[in-house]
Amino acid sequence: MSRGKYYLPTLDGWRAIACSMVIICHGSISMGMPQLRDYFGVPGVDIFFGLSGFLITTLLLGQETRSGTVSLRSFYSRRVFRIIPAALLFLSVLWILRMFGLVEITTGRWVSALLFLANYSNAQQSWYVGHFWSLAVEEHFYLIWPATLLLVRSNRKRLALVLFAICFVDVWRMVDYKYHLTWSGSTDLWTHRTDIAADGILFGVAYALALADENTGSKLRKLLRSPFVLPLSIGIFVLTCVLPEHVGWKTSFLLLSLRSAVVPAMILATLSNPGSVVGRILEFKALRFVGLISYSLYLWQELFLPLEPLKGLTAIQWFPLNVALAVICAILSFYLVETPMIRLGQRLGGRKAKLVERTAAI
Repeated sequence: MSRGKYYLPTLDGWRAIACSMVIICHGSISMGMPQLRDYFGVPGVDIFFGLSGFLITTLLLGQETRSGTVSLRSFYSRRVFRIIPAALLFLSVLWILRMFGLVEITTGRWVSALLFLANYSNAQQSWYVGHFWSLAVEEHFYLIWPATLLLVRSNRKRLALVLFAICFVDVWRMVDYKYHLTWSGSTDLWTHRTDIAADGILFGVAYALALADENTGSKLRKLLRSPFVLPLSIGIFVLTCVLPEHVGWKTSFLLLSLRSAVVPAMILATLSNPGSVVGRILEFKALRFVGLISYSLYLWQELFLPLEPLKGLTAIQWFPLNVALAVICAILSFYLVETPMIRLGQRLGGRKAKLVERTAAI
Protein backbone atom coordinates (compact mmCIF):
# COMPACT_ATOMS: atom_id res chain seq x y z
CA MET A 1 0.00 0.00 0.00
CA SER A 2 1.74 3.13 -1.25
CA ARG A 3 1.83 6.45 0.53
CA GLY A 4 0.80 9.22 -1.80
CA LYS A 5 1.79 12.85 -1.80
CA TYR A 6 -1.09 13.77 0.50
CA TYR A 7 -0.75 10.91 2.98
CA LEU A 8 -1.16 11.93 6.62
CA PRO A 9 0.34 9.42 9.08
CA THR A 10 -1.78 7.58 11.69
CA LEU A 11 -5.16 8.81 10.40
CA ASP A 12 -5.96 5.62 8.50
CA GLY A 13 -5.06 3.77 11.68
CA TRP A 14 -7.45 5.89 13.74
CA ARG A 15 -10.25 5.22 11.28
CA ALA A 16 -9.49 1.50 11.59
CA ILE A 17 -9.70 1.77 15.39
CA ALA A 18 -13.01 3.63 15.17
CA CYS A 19 -14.56 1.12 12.77
CA SER A 20 -13.25 -1.81 14.81
CA MET A 21 -14.89 -0.37 17.93
CA VAL A 22 -18.23 -0.26 16.13
CA ILE A 23 -17.76 -3.84 14.94
CA ILE A 24 -16.91 -5.03 18.45
CA CYS A 25 -20.04 -3.32 19.79
CA HIS A 26 -22.37 -4.69 17.14
CA GLY A 27 -20.78 -8.14 17.08
CA SER A 28 -20.46 -8.50 20.85
CA ILE A 29 -23.39 -10.92 21.13
CA SER A 30 -22.28 -13.20 18.30
CA MET A 31 -18.73 -13.08 19.68
CA GLY A 32 -19.97 -14.23 23.07
CA MET A 33 -18.88 -11.00 24.80
CA PRO A 34 -22.11 -9.07 25.46
CA GLN A 35 -20.42 -7.04 28.22
CA LEU A 36 -18.51 -5.10 25.54
CA ARG A 37 -21.67 -3.76 23.93
CA ASP A 38 -21.98 -0.56 25.95
CA TYR A 39 -18.39 0.63 25.71
CA PHE A 40 -17.40 0.65 22.04
CA GLY A 41 -20.10 1.81 19.61
CA VAL A 42 -20.69 5.54 20.13
CA PRO A 43 -17.07 6.25 21.20
CA GLY A 44 -15.95 4.75 17.90
CA VAL A 45 -18.28 7.10 16.02
CA ASP A 46 -16.90 10.00 18.08
CA ILE A 47 -13.46 9.28 16.59
CA PHE A 48 -14.98 9.43 13.10
CA PHE A 49 -16.62 12.74 13.97
CA GLY A 50 -13.42 14.26 15.33
CA LEU A 51 -11.55 13.23 12.20
CA SER A 52 -14.17 14.65 9.85
CA GLY A 53 -14.43 18.01 11.59
CA PHE A 54 -10.68 18.50 11.60
CA LEU A 55 -9.97 17.24 8.08
CA ILE A 56 -12.83 18.97 6.27
CA THR A 57 -11.94 22.28 7.89
CA THR A 58 -8.25 21.82 7.12
CA LEU A 59 -9.12 21.13 3.46
CA LEU A 60 -11.33 24.21 3.19
CA LEU A 61 -8.76 26.46 4.84
CA GLY A 62 -6.07 25.11 2.53
CA GLN A 63 -8.19 25.83 -0.53
CA GLU A 64 -8.90 29.32 0.78
CA THR A 65 -5.17 29.96 1.29
CA ARG A 66 -4.30 28.80 -2.22
CA SER A 67 -7.11 30.47 -4.18
CA GLY A 68 -8.43 33.16 -1.86
CA THR A 69 -11.87 31.58 -1.56
CA VAL A 70 -13.75 28.32 -1.03
CA SER A 71 -15.36 26.63 -4.05
CA LEU A 72 -18.67 25.16 -2.89
CA ARG A 73 -19.16 23.53 -6.29
CA SER A 74 -15.87 21.69 -6.00
CA PHE A 75 -16.47 20.69 -2.41
CA TYR A 76 -20.00 19.38 -2.89
CA SER A 77 -19.12 17.56 -6.11
CA ARG A 78 -16.43 15.58 -4.31
CA ARG A 79 -18.59 14.98 -1.25
CA VAL A 80 -21.55 13.68 -3.26
CA PHE A 81 -19.46 11.20 -5.21
CA ARG A 82 -17.53 10.22 -2.08
CA ILE A 83 -20.56 9.42 0.08
CA ILE A 84 -23.67 8.77 -2.00
CA PRO A 85 -22.73 5.91 -4.39
CA ALA A 86 -21.53 3.46 -1.70
CA ALA A 87 -24.50 4.31 0.52
CA LEU A 88 -26.91 3.90 -2.40
CA LEU A 89 -25.44 0.49 -3.22
CA PHE A 90 -25.93 -0.65 0.37
CA LEU A 91 -29.50 0.67 0.50
CA SER A 92 -30.31 -0.95 -2.86
CA VAL A 93 -29.17 -4.34 -1.56
CA LEU A 94 -31.33 -3.84 1.53
CA TRP A 95 -34.34 -3.05 -0.65
CA ILE A 96 -33.82 -6.24 -2.67
CA LEU A 97 -33.49 -8.31 0.53
CA ARG A 98 -36.66 -6.63 1.81
CA MET A 99 -38.52 -7.68 -1.36
CA PHE A 100 -37.60 -11.30 -0.57
CA GLY A 101 -38.66 -10.92 3.06
CA LEU A 102 -35.13 -11.34 4.40
CA VAL A 103 -34.91 -7.99 6.21
CA GLU A 104 -37.54 -5.90 7.93
CA ILE A 105 -37.53 -2.23 7.01
CA THR A 106 -40.40 0.13 6.24
CA THR A 107 -40.44 2.36 3.20
CA GLY A 108 -40.40 5.43 5.44
CA ARG A 109 -37.31 4.28 7.32
CA TRP A 110 -35.53 3.36 4.08
CA VAL A 111 -36.31 6.75 2.52
CA SER A 112 -35.18 8.60 5.67
CA ALA A 113 -31.83 6.82 5.40
CA LEU A 114 -31.58 7.62 1.70
CA LEU A 115 -32.21 11.33 2.38
CA PHE A 116 -29.84 11.37 5.39
CA LEU A 117 -32.67 12.28 7.74
CA ALA A 118 -32.54 9.06 9.75
CA ASN A 119 -31.74 10.85 13.01
CA TYR A 120 -34.93 12.93 12.81
CA SER A 121 -37.34 10.41 11.30
CA ASN A 122 -40.28 9.00 13.26
CA ALA A 123 -40.60 6.03 10.90
CA GLN A 124 -40.45 2.57 12.45
CA GLN A 125 -36.90 1.70 13.45
CA SER A 126 -34.89 -0.95 11.61
CA TRP A 127 -31.54 -2.30 12.75
CA TYR A 128 -30.22 -2.46 9.20
CA VAL A 129 -30.14 1.32 8.71
CA GLY A 130 -29.58 2.22 12.35
CA HIS A 131 -26.07 3.46 11.61
CA PHE A 132 -27.35 6.07 9.15
CA TRP A 133 -27.87 8.44 12.09
CA SER A 134 -24.12 9.15 12.11
CA LEU A 135 -24.01 9.59 8.34
CA ALA A 136 -26.87 12.08 8.71
CA VAL A 137 -24.89 14.08 11.27
CA GLU A 138 -21.92 14.14 8.89
CA GLU A 139 -24.03 15.21 5.91
CA HIS A 140 -25.69 17.99 7.87
CA PHE A 141 -22.23 19.23 8.80
CA TYR A 142 -21.12 19.10 5.16
CA LEU A 143 -24.16 21.12 4.11
CA ILE A 144 -23.81 23.88 6.70
CA TRP A 145 -20.14 24.38 7.54
CA PRO A 146 -18.52 25.19 4.13
CA ALA A 147 -21.08 27.92 3.43
CA THR A 148 -20.64 29.28 6.96
CA LEU A 149 -16.88 29.37 6.55
CA LEU A 150 -17.33 31.21 3.25
CA LEU A 151 -19.59 33.85 4.87
CA VAL A 152 -17.41 34.40 7.95
CA ARG A 153 -14.05 35.55 6.60
CA SER A 154 -12.06 35.96 9.81
CA ASN A 155 -10.55 32.82 11.35
CA ARG A 156 -10.87 34.28 14.83
CA LYS A 157 -14.57 34.98 14.28
CA ARG A 158 -14.98 31.48 12.89
CA LEU A 159 -13.33 29.99 15.97
CA ALA A 160 -15.49 32.12 18.27
CA LEU A 161 -18.60 31.02 16.38
CA VAL A 162 -17.64 27.34 16.60
CA LEU A 163 -16.85 27.57 20.32
CA PHE A 164 -20.22 29.23 20.89
CA ALA A 165 -21.91 26.44 18.90
CA ILE A 166 -20.15 23.81 21.01
CA CYS A 167 -21.31 25.47 24.23
CA PHE A 168 -24.83 25.76 22.84
CA VAL A 169 -25.00 22.06 21.90
CA ASP A 170 -23.62 20.91 25.26
CA VAL A 171 -25.96 23.14 27.27
CA TRP A 172 -28.95 22.42 25.03
CA ARG A 173 -28.40 18.67 25.44
CA MET A 174 -28.57 18.92 29.22
CA VAL A 175 -31.46 21.39 29.34
CA ASP A 176 -33.54 19.42 26.85
CA TYR A 177 -32.97 16.21 28.78
CA LYS A 178 -33.70 17.85 32.13
CA TYR A 179 -36.92 19.60 31.12
CA HIS A 180 -38.10 17.26 28.34
CA LEU A 181 -38.45 20.12 25.87
CA THR A 182 -38.20 17.73 22.91
CA TRP A 183 -36.94 14.53 24.55
CA SER A 184 -39.82 12.10 25.00
CA GLY A 185 -38.00 9.12 26.49
CA SER A 186 -36.58 7.59 23.29
CA THR A 187 -32.99 8.11 24.38
CA ASP A 188 -31.31 6.38 21.42
CA LEU A 189 -33.05 8.49 18.77
CA TRP A 190 -32.70 11.65 20.84
CA THR A 191 -28.95 11.30 21.43
CA HIS A 192 -28.43 10.69 17.70
CA ARG A 193 -29.93 13.99 16.55
CA THR A 194 -27.54 16.46 14.96
CA ASP A 195 -28.43 19.24 17.41
CA ILE A 196 -27.56 16.88 20.29
CA ALA A 197 -24.44 15.19 18.84
CA ALA A 198 -22.81 17.91 16.70
CA ASP A 199 -20.18 18.83 19.29
CA GLY A 200 -18.25 15.69 18.30
CA ILE A 201 -17.57 17.24 14.88
CA LEU A 202 -17.36 20.85 16.07
CA PHE A 203 -14.43 20.16 18.39
CA GLY A 204 -12.48 18.84 15.39
CA VAL A 205 -13.37 22.06 13.55
CA ALA A 206 -12.16 24.14 16.50
CA TYR A 207 -8.78 22.38 16.58
CA ALA A 208 -8.31 22.98 12.84
CA LEU A 209 -9.15 26.67 13.18
CA ALA A 210 -6.87 27.05 16.19
CA LEU A 211 -3.97 25.44 14.34
CA ALA A 212 -4.52 27.80 11.40
CA ASP A 213 -4.24 30.87 13.64
CA GLU A 214 -0.78 32.45 13.76
CA ASN A 215 -0.84 33.05 17.51
CA THR A 216 -2.50 29.90 18.81
CA GLY A 217 -1.27 27.54 16.10
CA SER A 218 2.38 27.42 17.14
CA LYS A 219 1.49 27.03 20.81
CA LEU A 220 -0.98 24.23 20.09
CA ARG A 221 1.51 22.39 17.87
CA LYS A 222 4.12 22.59 20.60
CA LEU A 223 1.61 21.25 23.12
CA LEU A 224 0.58 18.38 20.85
CA ARG A 225 4.22 17.31 20.46
CA SER A 226 4.58 17.03 24.22
CA PRO A 227 5.11 13.41 25.34
CA PHE A 228 2.38 13.83 27.96
CA VAL A 229 -0.53 14.80 25.69
CA LEU A 230 -0.98 11.45 23.94
CA PRO A 231 -1.13 9.15 27.02
CA LEU A 232 -3.21 11.71 28.90
CA SER A 233 -5.73 12.13 26.10
CA ILE A 234 -6.01 8.36 25.54
CA GLY A 235 -6.50 7.85 29.29
CA ILE A 236 -9.27 10.45 29.41
CA PHE A 237 -10.90 8.92 26.34
CA VAL A 238 -10.96 5.46 27.92
CA LEU A 239 -12.40 6.82 31.16
CA THR A 240 -15.18 8.65 29.31
CA CYS A 241 -16.08 5.38 27.58
CA VAL A 242 -16.40 3.48 30.86
CA LEU A 243 -17.60 5.93 33.52
CA PRO A 244 -20.95 7.09 32.02
CA GLU A 245 -22.46 3.72 32.91
CA HIS A 246 -21.74 4.31 36.60
CA VAL A 247 -22.54 8.00 37.21
CA GLY A 248 -25.57 10.28 37.22
CA TRP A 249 -26.93 11.90 34.08
CA LYS A 250 -25.29 15.28 34.70
CA THR A 251 -21.83 13.80 35.08
CA SER A 252 -22.52 11.46 32.17
CA PHE A 253 -23.30 14.39 29.88
CA LEU A 254 -20.20 16.25 31.02
CA LEU A 255 -18.13 13.17 30.21
CA LEU A 256 -19.67 13.03 26.73
CA SER A 257 -18.58 16.63 26.17
CA LEU A 258 -15.12 15.88 27.53
CA ARG A 259 -14.74 12.92 25.17
CA SER A 260 -15.68 15.07 22.19
CA ALA A 261 -13.04 17.60 23.28
CA VAL A 262 -10.26 15.08 23.83
CA VAL A 263 -10.73 12.99 20.66
CA PRO A 264 -9.11 15.52 18.28
CA ALA A 265 -6.24 16.03 20.74
CA MET A 266 -5.69 12.27 20.82
CA ILE A 267 -5.68 12.07 17.02
CA LEU A 268 -3.51 15.14 16.45
CA ALA A 269 -1.00 14.00 19.07
CA THR A 270 -0.23 10.89 16.99
CA LEU A 271 -0.25 12.94 13.79
CA SER A 272 2.36 15.19 15.41
CA ASN A 273 4.30 12.21 16.82
CA PRO A 274 3.99 9.38 14.25
CA GLY A 275 7.19 7.85 15.62
CA SER A 276 5.70 7.27 19.06
CA VAL A 277 4.73 3.74 20.11
CA VAL A 278 1.04 4.43 19.44
CA GLY A 279 1.90 6.17 16.18
CA ARG A 280 3.90 3.17 14.94
CA ILE A 281 1.06 0.82 15.88
CA LEU A 282 -1.43 2.95 13.94
CA GLU A 283 0.88 2.72 10.93
CA PHE A 284 0.70 -1.07 10.74
CA LYS A 285 -0.25 -2.04 7.18
CA ALA A 286 -3.24 -4.08 8.30
CA LEU A 287 -4.69 -1.16 10.27
CA ARG A 288 -4.04 1.26 7.42
CA PHE A 289 -5.89 -1.03 5.03
CA VAL A 290 -8.89 -1.32 7.36
CA GLY A 291 -8.86 2.46 7.65
CA LEU A 292 -8.79 2.77 3.88
CA ILE A 293 -11.98 0.70 3.48
CA SER A 294 -13.56 1.93 6.71
CA TYR A 295 -16.46 3.81 5.10
CA SER A 296 -17.68 0.76 3.17
CA LEU A 297 -16.94 -1.46 6.16
CA TYR A 298 -19.00 0.84 8.39
CA LEU A 299 -21.88 0.56 5.93
CA TRP A 300 -21.83 -3.22 5.43
CA GLN A 301 -21.14 -4.38 8.98
CA GLU A 302 -24.71 -3.42 9.90
CA LEU A 303 -26.09 -6.13 7.63
CA PHE A 304 -24.01 -8.90 9.21
CA LEU A 305 -23.51 -7.80 12.83
CA PRO A 306 -26.81 -7.08 14.55
CA LEU A 307 -26.71 -7.07 18.35
CA GLU A 308 -28.84 -10.20 18.09
CA PRO A 309 -29.23 -12.40 14.97
CA LEU A 310 -32.39 -11.32 13.14
CA LYS A 311 -35.01 -13.34 11.32
CA GLY A 312 -34.12 -14.05 7.69
CA LEU A 313 -30.33 -13.74 7.76
CA THR A 314 -29.49 -15.63 10.95
CA ALA A 315 -27.15 -18.08 9.19
CA ILE A 316 -24.70 -15.34 8.17
CA GLN A 317 -24.88 -13.28 11.36
CA TRP A 318 -22.69 -15.40 13.62
CA PHE A 319 -19.01 -14.88 14.37
CA PRO A 320 -16.59 -15.20 12.60
CA LEU A 321 -18.50 -15.61 9.31
CA ASN A 322 -20.33 -12.32 9.85
CA VAL A 323 -17.11 -10.31 10.19
CA ALA A 324 -15.53 -12.04 7.19
CA LEU A 325 -18.57 -11.30 5.01
CA ALA A 326 -18.63 -7.67 6.12
CA VAL A 327 -14.96 -7.26 5.17
CA ILE A 328 -15.45 -8.94 1.79
CA CYS A 329 -18.41 -6.70 0.93
CA ALA A 330 -16.47 -3.65 2.08
CA ILE A 331 -13.49 -4.51 -0.13
CA LEU A 332 -15.73 -5.05 -3.16
CA SER A 333 -17.56 -1.80 -2.48
CA PHE A 334 -14.33 0.13 -2.04
CA TYR A 335 -12.67 -1.02 -5.25
CA LEU A 336 -15.73 -1.33 -7.50
CA VAL A 337 -17.78 1.65 -6.32
CA GLU A 338 -15.93 4.04 -4.00
CA THR A 339 -12.67 4.35 -5.92
CA PRO A 340 -14.12 5.03 -9.42
CA MET A 341 -16.77 7.38 -7.99
CA ILE A 342 -14.14 9.31 -6.01
CA ARG A 343 -12.15 9.81 -9.20
CA LEU A 344 -15.26 10.97 -11.04
CA GLY A 345 -16.05 13.43 -8.26
CA GLN A 346 -12.51 14.77 -8.41
CA ARG A 347 -12.78 15.36 -12.14
CA LEU A 348 -16.16 17.06 -11.87
CA GLY A 349 -15.01 19.11 -8.89
CA GLY A 350 -12.16 20.65 -10.89
CA ARG A 351 -9.02 19.95 -8.88
CA LYS A 352 -8.07 16.64 -7.41
CA ALA A 353 -8.27 16.57 -3.64
CA LYS A 354 -6.69 13.27 -2.67
CA LEU A 355 -6.19 14.41 0.92
CA VAL A 356 -9.91 14.67 1.60
CA GLU A 357 -10.99 11.66 -0.38
CA ARG A 358 -8.55 9.52 1.59
CA THR A 359 -9.33 10.93 5.01
CA ALA A 360 -12.54 12.87 5.41
CA ALA A 361 -15.35 10.35 5.28
CA ILE A 362 -16.37 7.67 7.73
